[in-house]
Amino acid sequence: MAELRGEQATREIKAEWERAYRFYKEAKGDPYDQKKDRTERIAYVALKMNLTKKQAKRRVKNYEAWQRNITKGLVKA
Repeated sequence: MAELRGEQATREIKAEWERAYRFYKEAKGDPYDQKKDRTERIAYVALKMNLTKKQAKRRVKNYEAWQRNITKGLVKA
């Protein structure tokens, strides 16, 4: 199903991913511990968007995968 990549997500879903990633980037995190840094940032996203940590992690992960697929030319922006 490689030809369907990016087609399942609607504009609203992608906008939510972008919003989650903006919160992720503005979060403080821990500059000395990479794993703790990501965990704290995802917790911040969950707090700001009123989600569980698992949901927040999924949104950030989906955004990152979407951007990777754009750079690879697998999907259109």
